[in-house]
Amino acid sequence: MAQSEAVEQFAARLRMLKERSGMSFEALAGRTGISGSSLHRYCSGIKLPVGFGAVHSFAKACGATAEELRDLHRLWALADADRSLPPRNAGDDAGPPGPVAPPTGDKTAVRRPLARQGARTWVPAASGAVLLGVAAFVGVLRWGGHDPMPAPPGTAPGATPTTSPIRVFNTEYGCRHGAGRLPACSLGLARDPRLRYDVANVVEHRVWHGDLLRTDCVFYGGWRVLDEAGVSSTRWYRVRLPGAGGGVAWLPGVRTKDTMKLPACR
Repeated sequence: MAQSEAVEQFAARLRMLKERSGMSFEALAGRTGISGSSLHRYCSGIKLPVGFGAVHSFAKACGATAEELRDLHRLWALADADRSLPPRNAGDDAGPPGPVAPPTGDKTAVRRPLARQGARTWVPAASGAVLLGVAAFVGVLRWGGHDPMPAPPGTAPGATPTTSPIRVFNTEYGCRHGAGRLPACSLGLARDPRLRYDVANVVEHRVWHGDLLRTDCVFYGGWRVLDEAGVSSTRWYRVRLPGAGGGVAWLPGVRTKDTMKLPACR
């Protein structure tokens, strides 16, 4: 992102806090649960955190006072207001271009953008805040909103998908180290990756950090999900899940660190 004066002032304050703390990015990553590469991008002004939660965690780990936190929030709000909205094909996970609309006079055949519309909302991530059924959820800020589609994407008719292993990753530091399979650390799999990622669109089966699933394709144009560290993505992996509707469910791209070549879900 192009740095404005507001973004540079915000990044400079983050650098000051880090330098004063005397800690490395790796040490701060261990204290905050935010990757060192993300913290480096924040401090250099390359990337602006979408929510203030990641900034607050970083500042507290650096020993910021209450007054410094208030001033840091002011700087972040100014930088957030100053940055321009990204273009349609920009972002953390811009997918491949969509199919070209057929040359016909039927306006209903024109492809409409699926993601990047609407307002801020809250995404369910089990973090021990509110119990919903057998799982606990906490609100994590994300972007989304789009027209619902009639059916989830799939593979081409008649195709036999080949699956690849994919491991679940939980951004919450405490859920990665010694938490076991606590309900508060469980994560939800979606029924439809293009719909709002909330309790109404989550299958009953829960997954935890380190679980190994099987995926057969990736979908790039889904609902934008933002994790607790401020990383967002519209990428979703279709996973095989016996017992779920159609035998499949959808894992948000921010809930794995694995990278593999997969066909696009159609």
